[in-house]
Amino acid sequence: MADLELSIIVVSWNGKADVLRCLAAIKSAPDRPAVVVVDNASEDGTVEAVSVRYPDVAVLKNAANLGYTGGNNVGIKYAMERGADAVLLLNDDAVLAYDTVAQLAQAASRCPEAGMLGPSIYALEDPSCFMSAGGTFTDSWHAEHRGLGKDVSRYGGVTEVDFLSGCALFVTRSTIERIGLLDDRFFAYYEDVDWCYRAGQAGVKLLVVPQARVWHPDTRVRDAESSHVAYYMARNRLLFLSKHHLGLSLLARELVVDFLRIINWSVNPKWRHKRPQRNALIWAVLDYTRGCFGRLGRSF
Repeated sequence: MADLELSIIVVSWNGKADVLRCLAAIKSAPDRPAVVVVDNASEDGTVEAVSVRYPDVAVLKNAANLGYTGGNNVGIKYAMERGADAVLLLNDDAVLAYDTVAQLAQAASRCPEAGMLGPSIYALEDPSCFMSAGGTFTDSWHAEHRGLGKDVSRYGGVTEVDFLSGCALFVTRSTIERIGLLDDRFFAYYEDVDWCYRAGQAGVKLLVVPQARVWHPDTRVRDAESSHVAYYMARNRLLFLSKHHLGLSLLARELVVDFLRIINWSVNPKWRHKRPQRNALIWAVLDYTRGCFGRLGRSF
């Protein structure tokens, strides 16, 4: 990593304890790259805590919550203006292994045509629980994570994949210059899939590097009950399909599936607890059809 100018970008939003834990892991690494914390208008003292604990970390303060896309775009532009050859986008609640940065940088140097690289991701609560080794697209363009709940030993070598998790995503400067920044219309969720798809279409290789390791909270149960996640996932999947012209029949089928799910969650007493997610899904379809993207401006 000696010849590579790398900046780690951590976007924070009201997660002070998570951010401090994330930075502690970064600072424990033998090679200490530049770190940029982009704060999305936190109200829990994150900016002050980071500035006191880590005075060498650049802290950029946004006046509003710009989401994963907007926050990272601010950080990427800041890093590239200062000569970064690559950036590592890292969730504020993720924890790096001490050699993760070095593993990703070495893999990038060995394969110059690889413009996006990602680590193996494990559950923070249970380090033996495997979460992702990159991902593949199904025939219907669903993005599926490799290795979720499977034997880790099956994923032992560096492998080319269709997409990588935005939880920890290493991207070279040349790739960003070729495909542009993250699409702010997504705000959060599916934005990493979109970015990776654009890279693949531009001829960039995407590699998962299993020896590089990251731990992240297992949010599957929480996300399944979240109306906000339901909204962004539904709206942004429709946006992804239409943006990349992946087929009118597939888009129509997705809208029908959403419509049937709305009906089921409305009339079946079994799904009475799903009413907030039903409302979110209704608004997701409406906002997609009206071209309303970016940050969600309502609650359910």
